[in-house]
Parts: sequence; structure tokens; C-alpha cells
Amino acid sequence: MKRIFLIVIAVLFVSTGLFAQNCEAYIPTETGVKHTFKTSNKKGKVQSYYSQELLSKKNEDGGTIFEILHTNYDDKKEVVGQDTLEFICKDNMFFIDMGSYLNEEQMGAYDESQIEVTFDNIGYPANLKPGSTLKDGYVQADINVGMTLTFKTEIQNRKAVAYEDITTEAGTFKTIKVTEDLSSKIGFINVKMSTISWVKMNIGNIRTENYDKKGNLSSVTELISIE
Repeated sequence: MKRIFLIVIAVLFVSTGLFAQNCEAYIPTETGVKHTFKTSNKKGKVQSYYSQELLSKKNEDGGTIFEILHTNYDDKKEVVGQDTLEFICKDNMFFIDMGSYLNEEQMGAYDESQIEVTFDNIGYPANLKPGSTLKDGYVQADINVGMTLTFKTEIQNRKAVAYEDITTEAGTFKTIKVTEDLSSKIGFINVKMSTISWVKMNIGNIRTENYDKKGNLSSVTELISIE
């Protein structure tokens, strides 16, 4: 499902506008270099890993398209899934696909013809700096199974708040700290959380901390190697 959402988004964003030379990407941008991340629970126990590797980069219709190989691993580093993702850099913005916020396992339980997806992507502007207020976004999947089931995720109150140095197993990085609020609705169930991310141009998230609605840490994802 994720690849379908990304292809749709790519078509929409490369169809209009002029390429901005200042567009800055927040993903791996060196071909053949693999970035590996791990996700741990609040107690520090590793839950999963994933890696990202740039396969290609091309200019098309006034924008730049990045093709990324995304591989998911379990806590034993065994491969559990792999996909080729596309990201768009265009009009002074690097766009983050909101389709990735849909639960892939839940979406996979339904036929594609049953699902209607609407979205408004988030992104990072050129010259990101503390004090910047970032664009909100959402993704909604309406699933027709005789009745309509709605899955919706909204990301709001996105702000770049500080320059900070972050150290992980991969090294020490100069980053920009970004905060945001996230809410998910599955039928009548609503889940609210907040996220703090430390991002770096040409890599993306160096570290991400997720907190529940009470402000308690629930999980941490961080970069552990570049090879």
C-alpha cells in the first residue's frame, strides 16, 4: 500500500511548478550509502530496525525525485519487508509522504478498490531554522466494506525550535530540533501523542522521541550506522 500512496503523491507534485535550487532533502542523498535506524521502547528494549538507501535521483518536470530503498527488520535484524519509496523536492519544499503514517498492516487487510485516500503532505522548507513554523498535514483512508471505516492521522503544531548536537551510535550530528503533535482516529478510537525529532539535511531524522498524551516517553528511534 505504501508504494501506491507514494506513486500517487509523486505524480501530483511533479506535474506543476518550477524547481527551486534551494530545495533541501531530508533523506539519504548519497547513492549506495545505507543508513540504519533502530526503534526501542521506553525501557530501551530494541523492537525493530529499518534501513534507507538512495537508489537514484533525477530532475523531472521542475522537481527532483529521490528513489529510496526502505527495508524493515525485526528485533533480530531479519528482513520482514522491503519497498522502494519516492520523495519529492520541489518549490522550496521537501515533501514527506503522509501515506507512510497509515498502518500498513491494517491497510493490507483490505482490497485496494475498497480504499479511498485523501491527504495534505507535510514537509521541510529550504533554509529550515529555529523559529520556523512548519506546515500541518493529514492523511485519511475511507474504507468501504458495506459501511465506511475511517482511518485518519493529523500532524499539527509543527515547529523548529533549536539547533542541537545529538549523539547516537552513528556519531555526533548538528541538528535542528522539531516538535509536533500527532492524532490518529480509527473509527471511534482517538489516540493523541507528541513527537520530538532532531533532523539533519541529507540524512533526515537522527533521533525521534514519541510521547503519549500524558507526556510519557513511549518509544525512541535513532540512527545507528552509515555505511
